[in-house]
Amino acid sequence: KFFKKMKNAKRKKEPVLKRLLPYAGRKKYLLYIAMLSSALSGILVLMPMVYIHKIVSGIILTGKIDPVSINHNAICAASFAVGGLLLYSFTLILSHIFAFEVEQNIISRNVKKLMAKPLGFFTNRESGNLRKTIVDGAAETHTMLAHQMPDIAMTMITPVVLLVFFFYFDWRLGLASMLPILISFGIMASMTSKKNLKMRDEYFDGQSKLSAEIVEYVRGIPVVKTFAQSIESFDRLYSLIIKLKQQVVAWSMSFKNKMSLFEAVSGSTSFFLVPIAILMITTGGNVREVIGNSVIYLLIGPTFGIFIMRSATIKNFIYFAELALNKIDEALEYKDLNYGTEIVTGDGLEFKDISFSYGNEKVLDHISFKVNKGETVALVGVSGGGKTTIAKLAARFYDPDEGSILIGGTNIKAYNKSSLMQKISFVFQNPKLFRMSIRENLLLGRPEASEEELCQALEKAGAKDIVDNLEKGLDTIYGTKGTYFSGGEAQRLSIARAFLKNADIVILDEATAFADQENEHIIQASFKELSKNKTTLMIAHRLSTVKGADRILVIDK
Repeated sequence: KFFKKMKNAKRKKEPVLKRLLPYAGRKKYLLYIAMLSSALSGILVLMPMVYIHKIVSGIILTGKIDPVSINHNAICAASFAVGGLLLYSFTLILSHIFAFEVEQNIISRNVKKLMAKPLGFFTNRESGNLRKTIVDGAAETHTMLAHQMPDIAMTMITPVVLLVFFFYFDWRLGLASMLPILISFGIMASMTSKKNLKMRDEYFDGQSKLSAEIVEYVRGIPVVKTFAQSIESFDRLYSLIIKLKQQVVAWSMSFKNKMSLFEAVSGSTSFFLVPIAILMITTGGNVREVIGNSVIYLLIGPTFGIFIMRSATIKNFIYFAELALNKIDEALEYKDLNYGTEIVTGDGLEFKDISFSYGNEKVLDHISFKVNKGETVALVGVSGGGKTTIAKLAARFYDPDEGSILIGGTNIKAYNKSSLMQKISFVFQNPKLFRMSIRENLLLGRPEASEEELCQALEKAGAKDIVDNLEKGLDTIYGTKGTYFSGGEAQRLSIARAFLKNADIVILDEATAFADQENEHIIQASFKELSKNKTTLMIAHRLSTVKGADRILVIDK
């Protein structure tokens, strides 16, 4: 836990961009070009202010309208504005290409990480939640990279140009126009205090907790309706809703006065400018010149407030991207298993003095037994005794805390991952069929299998009739047009997959749990065929399931 906290603390200190750049690969240069062009476009779109000043000053100072001069300045102003917009469009094209590259690589690389995780990683994690965390997190970074990162450059360079303008036309009016800007900065800084940041973090943490509770509530709706309960009966959900409401109100109200004051001050250039302009005129200043310069300050002064708000918006999007990356990292946080390089050659499965715990809960305490080749050993016992844990340890979902698991007399840690997985077939309690053709589902067991071998596997599993009753047979896409199977039928197809794999070690974990009497009879017959000359470890509660076993081991707490 200590090292995990240190790792998380180090990760949070790293800037978001530093964490995202490795995902860009060779296209990271696009971001730098995009930021540079964004800064240039920010300068270009401000240049019309110079020509507008020339037009206004020319009219006020001379008291005449010079069409030639006005047209020239108007064309220059329009040219700079159009040039700035075109350059910004180019910026967005580059930043979107960069963002899409990062988004795609976040998804692909983290999915690869998922594929490399031990099987135990997926035991208590829903695939839908993992997919949502990765995909939604990648999308969150896209928004920040495609729009906000280029705007950072513009937000940094544009105020500098505006400051130059402030002192270029008339430094006295420029200082007067800067007063509301400085006050606005102070107000905005006060809204990003540690207290407000803590309230922000609590709000988004509460949102995550509420989302999880809502999912649980929706799943429990049938029970709620059956017993005529209301949402109040879900105390945790109800209390979370109330708590989040209170947090939102408290957080929002903390900005009420400050945000109102910021809006008022950031747009109040005239309240500071006009008195100074009047003072300058009454102390001998050129009326026309002061008025001409005042007009331009009235135009550019309030724009500072826009850039202050934009910087706050950028900061929020960076925060959201950081949250998304942290969620992805936390979702994939798991101790990886180290595999050896040896190829599995021997037979038989042996547990030697195995102990295992889930956290602080000890499940197995110095368990030892052996299953020889051609032998079927059944594990029975009370629920929670550790039967399924034994099966998962045999398939190396996890590593034991103590002791060793041997295949062919060699510790399974010494074998490479691919060789170990090829050696074992696992028939789960809940059979899994993917949304693809029945043929593709079966070929997961052995992709190179022939059509004849597919048919033989279906025959041995008693699943041939299931496929024959489908209009498109093996090419039927599971999950489309109402193509679903009962628990027993899906189990028979998963057993056909195990036949096709033809692994030397077979692990059957409550494989008849959801089968009706007819399906159970077919499955039992297929188990007998599947176990021939194999090392078979069977977990079951029903006596009918284990009566054909060579040995029955009782697992007790």
